Amino acid sequence: MRVQRMVKILGKFDVVTRQGLMAELGLKREGIRNFRVKYWYPSRDAGYVMMVYAGAPTCPVQAYKLTEKGREYLAELQKQETEQNADSEKD
Repeated sequence: MRVQRMVKILGKFDVVTRQGLMAELGLKREGIRNFRVKYWYPSRDAGYVMMVYAGAPTCPVQAYKLTEKGREYLAELQKQETEQNADSEKD
């Protein structure tokens, strides 16, 4: 579920900073570890997100973006939401 949230948020932007992601997720500055463990690492390990400056992970202007696999996953999530909305309108 957290990976889905991360992918959906990144889908709104071409590139976004960690601070921007944390703000969109509703996480406070003190939640950096929480962000990394619960959102970043699982999303990265699944191959959905990547660092813009991968060779410099501590770069002060580091940002994140969706990979091709992440864009495919986002399209799949959006398709599922559309189908669920269509089904709920039928009921």
